[in-house]
Amino acid sequence: MKVVVVLSVLALSAQTDAQCITENDLYVPKTPPNLNSVTPFSTRLFNEVLPSSENFFFSPYSVWMALVLTYFGSKGNTEKELQTVLAVSDKTEALGTYRSLTRLYSGSKSKEYTINTANRIYVDQSLSLNECLKEALPDEIKNINFAQPDEAAAKMNNYVNHATRGMIPQLVQSGDVTEATMAFVNAIYFKGFWKNQFKTQDTKKEKFYATPDDHEFVDMMEQTGWFRYGESKALDAKVLEMPYRGESASMYVFLPKANETGHEVDDMVKGVTPEILQTAMKDELNTANVVVQMPKFKSEYTLRDSLKMALTRMGLRDLFSAAADLTGFSPAGGLRITNGVHKAVIEVNEEGAEAAAATAIVSGRSSILPDIKHFTCNRPFFYFIRDNSSENILFMGIYRKP
Repeated sequence: MKVVVVLSVLALSAQTDAQCITENDLYVPKTPPNLNSVTPFSTRLFNEVLPSSENFFFSPYSVWMALVLTYFGSKGNTEKELQTVLAVSDKTEALGTYRSLTRLYSGSKSKEYTINTANRIYVDQSLSLNECLKEALPDEIKNINFAQPDEAAAKMNNYVNHATRGMIPQLVQSGDVTEATMAFVNAIYFKGFWKNQFKTQDTKKEKFYATPDDHEFVDMMEQTGWFRYGESKALDAKVLEMPYRGESASMYVFLPKANETGHEVDDMVKGVTPEILQTAMKDELNTANVVVQMPKFKSEYTLRDSLKMALTRMGLRDLFSAAADLTGFSPAGGLRITNGVHKAVIEVNEEGAEAAAATAIVSGRSSILPDIKHFTCNRPFFYFIRDNSSENILFMGIYRKP
């Protein structure tokens, strides 16, 4: 999976003293990162940007990381709004979490799965950036010439393409970075092989019901095996954990019970909260023999204006207006976020899953034993991919139709 986040900013004028992020910008926590703030942000943003139709897939974690980079240079009310929306207590906590996650996902690779992230802050060569930021984030900050938007976009896309293993060859266009002075980029890539792989010879054409009266034939994968399975009482849905090799990462699938409305999945996700997900994953799942049927699919989705509007509704009002205070980045004030772009891609097949996401916020189922369970994804379902070691949700999506 790959995820990228870019934020571009327009620079105007003003003067302020240079500021550092915290009292100790070299702080690196020795304990595992506390991600209590990420899941609430993820579930809230998911419901804010979820379209009323279509398949949907994105990485709220990627957006969170990009906004954390922005938070580092914020001041005043802009800092307060970001702090509230990101659910962090202060910049010391945010910097520690950021450093821990960067260290955790920098080339995290094994025979079982790969998780890798990369972060960049592109700064126009004409911008006078606070020197303390260069010292605090030496690997992230890179100079670029936004006066040549075609060249700048090409460099950024090349970085994203490389970080996402070619899954997202293009995130931004030259028009996205014209007149920009800064761009914050987060890319995340994940590839995992199922612990219990499907056999290609068992994949057959089966019906998938987008609604009770509308179906299409899909390539339906099938296997019978032991999985953690249960039912979420709060969401009135069947839940299945499909682990990847090593079991450090899993895909969780929530399949609402069928009825006659055709809107079960949409009604279900409205009730998704961090507490409900936590209860479902830890208390409501038990090992069972399950017949699993799931369609092979590839989903791709791009967010642009809807991302900016969603973040504004969540409380980031100053950030996208002239009232933005990002003077922690530069002695010259007047910086604000002018646009946002997020792109995500996932492919699920018999071997496993590979996914990618990018965000840019620019400024400027035979005879079977009675006790066997059935998990048949022949209607819309909600799913997410989770790094179990850090309890971090990397990607979230809804599959509504072929």
